Amino acid sequence: MSLFPNRVREAAEAGLYKSSDGSTYPRLQILTIQQILDGKQPDYPAHRRDATFKKAPRSRPAPAENLTLPLLPGED
Repeated sequence: MSLFPNRVREAAEAGLYKSSDGSTYPRLQILTIQQILDGKQPDYPAHRRDATFKKAPRSRPAPAENLTLPLLPGED
């Protein structure tokens, strides 16, 4: 017994999203692993191509202190 047909029905019941340009897209889309490996991507508005990945905030590490290591025995 496969759960896939039930999931496809649930995705269809989720309805459609209407973008600001008037285009409609499925709210919930199911892709199989094979489809992903074949390069298929979810269908969403062109102006939101980065919508599935949040950008991490940029961070700047604290500047490293200038540490010196003794290279010869007896140097402090």
